[in-house]
Amino acid sequence: MNYDMSSFFEDPEFKEALARYEGMVENHTPAYFEADELIDIAEYYTLTGRHKDADQAIELTLRLHPENTDALIFRIRSLMLQGRKEEAQTVAQLISNSTDRECRFLQAEMLISENRIEEADEIFKQVAIDEDYDLDTLLDILLEYIRAHQETYTEQWIDCLHAHFDMQTLPKTNQRLLDILCDYYSMSRRPDLAIPYLHMALDKHPYSIRYWNMLGRCHLRQDQYEETHEAFDFSLAIDDENEETLTLKGMAYQQAMQLEKACECYIRLANVSENKTRAYLALAQLYIEMREHASAISYIEKLINQKSGLSKYERAELHSDTALCHAYLGHTEEGYKQIEQALKMEENDPDMHIVAGRFFVIVAQKSEDSEEKEKNLRNAEEQFAHALELTPKEEQSDALFRIGSVYFDEHNYEYANQYFEQINKEFPEDANDTYLLLAYGYYQLQKSVPFMHYLAKINKEVPDVYATMGTDDSELTTDDCFNEALRAIKEDISKGNINLNKYL
Repeated sequence: MNYDMSSFFEDPEFKEALARYEGMVENHTPAYFEADELIDIAEYYTLTGRHKDADQAIELTLRLHPENTDALIFRIRSLMLQGRKEEAQTVAQLISNSTDRECRFLQAEMLISENRIEEADEIFKQVAIDEDYDLDTLLDILLEYIRAHQETYTEQWIDCLHAHFDMQTLPKTNQRLLDILCDYYSMSRRPDLAIPYLHMALDKHPYSIRYWNMLGRCHLRQDQYEETHEAFDFSLAIDDENEETLTLKGMAYQQAMQLEKACECYIRLANVSENKTRAYLALAQLYIEMREHASAISYIEKLINQKSGLSKYERAELHSDTALCHAYLGHTEEGYKQIEQALKMEENDPDMHIVAGRFFVIVAQKSEDSEEKEKNLRNAEEQFAHALELTPKEEQSDALFRIGSVYFDEHNYEYANQYFEQINKEFPEDANDTYLLLAYGYYQLQKSVPFMHYLAKINKEVPDVYATMGTDDSELTTDDCFNEALRAIKEDISKGNINLNKYL
């Protein structure tokens, strides 16, 4: 099981059987096939994504050979993949030779699907004993647990491999074992453990882009940027137009906040990609983050002008992003057209109304006319109110936080604090997340009493946050004046000159 069948499907005998079968189906003429022939055809259809055709081939197999164990197993696995567990159990009862290796694996798979892991493991343990801890058997068991995302049991069977084999040298000579270890550890919580195995793989296959990209991913997950780019550069030396590598290298620069270099990678990606959607989306987002709104608009317009590749919701998001960019650039009328288009496409989506509210907040902040400013703030409040009406009660705390954050980001602390205060009142279990923002907002509004109130709450309820306030580790390190004031206040508190408790 789990072996590569692709070369088998090039075999002339298989091709002849496949042609006879497809001729029978097309011409509706009866024909006889051995069970193995039909099962191979079903495997071929499965490999090529033709699952309905695979099921039809197995149905014919069971009509011609109703007790064939391999066909029954294929049918059971197909039913399990479709979530039809009761039907799978019924078919399983038709298997007469339940001690067959494949049947025992199938029994274990079905138990795993029902979360009866200990029972499944007992079956696997017995199979391992019966097959004298054969390497391929242990690897088959390991793969079952990897696919089922059972990390504890996966690690136990890796320990079993270590107990029965020399795992220092065996991966160097057994490609299947090496690939499994590379794949598993590179996707696990310990990508560092994949790195030695990936180097083994690259010693054998130095021109493998797949291995170089996996190595780069593992280093990236550990924020090891120099090693990350070294791996991706080796990959690009092999193929300088490899789309996966260019994407990963762009992501690495983005994660390290080297946004201009990230843009360079995605521009290269756009130049070599037939489907440019991924590159354009990344570039638009990066330019928005860099506040280069004109450049962002140019890439968003390229995406909007595409006739395919995006859902209706994604297109609405692009219109709303364009609206925000125009708002920052002072292009109010064009931005208003874009936000209207987004709302027309997704009028019942609360997120879209929050973005619309943000558009009006930005326009209000940029307005020098007081009446125009108030008008746009009223428009913003209408959009936010509509968003809250459309939001289920259990999600309203998050919606209130997002709305407050819109005002906070645009330095409208009076409105921001109203929403953060509402969270404190209606959703006290989520209040901790608002304390620092409220304290900062009241500091900016020069309201000392509520500022001290939330500073006291932070000290009492989230002391870890209080400890970092005013330091280089603070969440608001960019405001030097605020941090300097905090350091002075905290020093007075530590000396006993200020009693925080009286502000609770």
